[in-house]
Amino acid sequence: MEGFIQTLLQWVQANPGWAYAAVFLAAFAESLAIVGVMVPGVAIMLGAGALIATDALQFWPACLAAVAGAVLGDGLSYWLGHHYRHRIRHWWPFSRHPRQLDQGMAFFRRHGTKSVVIGRFFGPVRAVVPLVAGMLAMPPSRFVAANVASALAWAPAYLAPGIAFGASLQLAAEAATRLVVLLLVLLGALWFSAWAAKRLFWFFSPRANTWVQALLRWSALHPTLGRIAQALAEPAHPDARTLTGLAGALLLATALFGITLSIGLFGPQELGLNRMVLQLGQSLRTPFADTLMAGLALLASPLVLLGLVVTVFAYLRRLRQRRDSAYWLAASLFVLFATPALGWLLRIPRPAPGANAGFAVDPDVSPDAGLDPGMHPGIGLVLELPWPWSFPSAAVLGATLSYGFLALMLSRGVSGPGRWLPYGIAAGIVACVTLARLYFGAEWLTDILGSIGLGLIWITALGLAFRRHTRQVPPWGGLALVSVLGLGVGLGTSLVLASALRPPADAVAHRARGNVEHISPAQWQARDCSRLPSHRSDLRQRHQRPFRLVYAGDLDALAKALAPSGWGEAERLTPSTALRLLSPSLSMAELPVIPQVHDGQHERLTLVREAGADRRYVLRMWSTDCRIAPDVPVWVGDVTALRKVSIGHFLVLPLTRGDHDRAQGQFEADLRATPELVTGPGQPLLVVGSDSGLLPPERR
Repeated sequence: MEGFIQTLLQWVQANPGWAYAAVFLAAFAESLAIVGVMVPGVAIMLGAGALIATDALQFWPACLAAVAGAVLGDGLSYWLGHHYRHRIRHWWPFSRHPRQLDQGMAFFRRHGTKSVVIGRFFGPVRAVVPLVAGMLAMPPSRFVAANVASALAWAPAYLAPGIAFGASLQLAAEAATRLVVLLLVLLGALWFSAWAAKRLFWFFSPRANTWVQALLRWSALHPTLGRIAQALAEPAHPDARTLTGLAGALLLATALFGITLSIGLFGPQELGLNRMVLQLGQSLRTPFADTLMAGLALLASPLVLLGLVVTVFAYLRRLRQRRDSAYWLAASLFVLFATPALGWLLRIPRPAPGANAGFAVDPDVSPDAGLDPGMHPGIGLVLELPWPWSFPSAAVLGATLSYGFLALMLSRGVSGPGRWLPYGIAAGIVACVTLARLYFGAEWLTDILGSIGLGLIWITALGLAFRRHTRQVPPWGGLALVSVLGLGVGLGTSLVLASALRPPADAVAHRARGNVEHISPAQWQARDCSRLPSHRSDLRQRHQRPFRLVYAGDLDALAKALAPSGWGEAERLTPSTALRLLSPSLSMAELPVIPQVHDGQHERLTLVREAGADRRYVLRMWSTDCRIAPDVPVWVGDVTALRKVSIGHFLVLPLTRGDHDRAQGQFEADLRATPELVTGPGQPLLVVGSDSGLLPPERR
């Protein structure tokens, strides 16, 4: 995939004329009557915006091409309507599907000239309004004015999301390619969960009455179990469709739960899929991603779920809906009984992600054991309960129960096509929590899926009884507001306590210290350390960025020694310094340095040396698990060149591009001119303080 993208970018850069022509044709075809419905013009415009972000296309030529295509497309549609008038009703597809044309006419009669401007941004009537304007004899001068004005606003508006997306990918790729992959996975999971919730909801709805009648006929043939079925599927109940939908979900969840249990009894660690997902999650670790995923995991932390349960319960009791509040507690508190009971019964141990995960390896060890002593053990408050078993996942089960049953209660008060939205939001939240648990290696994939299945079983059974025995529907707006307030209180409390329990910089590090390898000075001179990486480890950069520098000693001493040669501490990218990226007029020296990732960690030292108005050299140093006895830390690093890249004349990024060999040569020349440092020959270059005794002075 990466090779295809690089080939595409090279072709576009070599043939920009064809790319601008494609933008023109996409805008033209999308604005053309009939044809515009079938052309993915929006996707092409987003792609063009992404190409602008990569500097393969220029903003103004692409924008002008889109404006010209949109103006001509709408103009041709207007001419067709003006010339053929009502004969168009006999054309395909309007002859067989007249509704779209009728909607366009109603829209035009309602808004007049404004419909041409509004219609360009409004999907259902975008390709029909210019045609209708001609059919209804709109004056040409008024149409041209509205057409040109709307095109001038439409082109940059449709290019901007692609530019923003492309720029964000470039920014994330500079920091860590694995962060890009994780963001794409997260967006895909959110989209799929919402799509699945909507599809399942509308799949069950039209089939509800038939299935309810079949269920009642079955209950008549089976008196024992039939009494339960009759109680749940009473045909006089006003919401039989939703009841049947929940019954279908119960069957699906039961099957999923049974499969997961059978796998768990044989050991989830023996399943290749489980091991693959565990390794994938660990391979995507970065400090930025840790922060993001820890935030998502907070949605299922004990304090957040407690805040939600208490506020919703208090709200229902205030409305005197005692039965509703009882069902709410029964759904939400089920996790307190299911987790210990099934955990001790099945005793499925949690995964052991290895040195880079902050979770227990041994079932009898606390989840916080093995963490770097610099990290405060309070991370259990955010991500973990002191529980050694993988199934059920208390966080995933709790999220499924609380958010799922809340969606069920909210959907009762929502009417119309938006009734699926509460389920879609709940599914999205559970998907986020699931990804966070897999990312941190907290539980096995099959155990998380089993926890979701178990939660669906319980809330489905409760939901059937809840809708059967409750009549009064609480105001969904008030219930939604109270739920948001409860989540806010829980999130705020969790963040405050987490910050108080450990330093903010390490709030989401969640890392264990690896096994340190102690070596002798002679071994270090021979670069004989199995834990000394040779290349930077990041998904896209794997084995492409060699470490050409190995330093032994204190990083502050290194920075102090290099300062007279022009190497200084770099200002790193933060939310406040990120605003400078919106000022292309700033010099490279005024822009922040984007931190990079090796093996899931940011560099510990970043020094820069200016090399011109739009270039600079950057030295980055990462920690290793090597120590020179007794305890001298060993660091690896590289020197790269940064270049200032402007995007569309309104955004600038300092990206790793240019002559890295020249940057390395400048750094080595500065080392030779620094008396406080001694270097050793060979690759990678060895560097120590002159007073360390690890290298003889004559080897400078």
